[in-house]
Amino acid sequence: MNLTQAKKELAWVLFLAFVLLFALTAPSAAGNWKEMAGMPTPVCDPSVGGINGVLYAAGGGNANSYANSVLQAFNPATKKWTTLASMPDIRNGSESGVINSQLYVAGGWNNSVPTDTLFLYDPPSNTWSNLPTMSHLSACGNGGVINGQLYVTSPCLGYGGLYNNLDVYNPATGIWTSLPGSSDDHSAGAGGVINGKFYVAGGQNNSGGPTATTEVYDPVANTWTTLQPMPEPVESDPASAVIDGKLYVFGGYNGTQAVSTVQVYDPIKNKWTTTTPSLPVATGGIQSDLVYGVAFVVGASGSSCSTAVNDLYFQMPSIP
Repeated sequence: MNLTQAKKELAWVLFLAFVLLFALTAPSAAGNWKEMAGMPTPVCDPSVGGINGVLYAAGGGNANSYANSVLQAFNPATKKWTTLASMPDIRNGSESGVINSQLYVAGGWNNSVPTDTLFLYDPPSNTWSNLPTMSHLSACGNGGVINGQLYVTSPCLGYGGLYNNLDVYNPATGIWTSLPGSSDDHSAGAGGVINGKFYVAGGQNNSGGPTATTEVYDPVANTWTTLQPMPEPVESDPASAVIDGKLYVFGGYNGTQAVSTVQVYDPIKNKWTTTTPSLPVATGGIQSDLVYGVAFVVGASGSSCSTAVNDLYFQMPSIP
């Protein structure tokens, strides 16, 4: 056997070993959901962010829809939750984003009153700080990070009706800037950043029902574009996460009841699909983020935070 042939056979053996290792350790092809340890303090609609392999969940509503200030962190390596330093004030339904391994929490409800605050959590020091406030009250929206800046939609200002505000915070300057608003209000909808653009889908509009409208904000053009609508309109905080360049929307409320549907938007094809497996339970008032490329969905309720809250927590081992 010559050296070249030996190298080829060694490479083939290594490849087969890798395939075998993957087969033994990889989750099932069906990608079934797996129930993980429940949060020490059950909440719905917390503000979440994945930082250095840990999922952080800040605030949220309890079974009576009251906001709280608890900060809880889940470590997938140990499969354990830790309760950390509380936020400076109670919040529910805030918008969040991770910048430079720190968690930003903007606006949200102080029980029945929307707020304009911006909190920053630093994991190494386990401390919170107050940053410059927004120019208006903000709740019911979505948050996303593009080029180190936090983008926040604000449908709920505490006044009658809904709004389509979009603002961006620049940590380098400490300045909030108002941007053009979307065509739909997307109250308590889904959102995510894909390739430097901010996608927002579903939520409630001023007609009082869930919308299927999908829109994208391009910060370079400073414009919104309307895209293909969702297969099923949902509101009441479905969870959402960007996985492999696609926007996944988990659960929500269709105006009549909570759903377990998983909807996926492909920006390249401008196409929505409904995929399997669906959530194990029909639920709203949830949030999601990625840790090690795996989607974690945390916090739940039957439809919204006004109903009984449970502490269901699921891991999706593989993406269909």
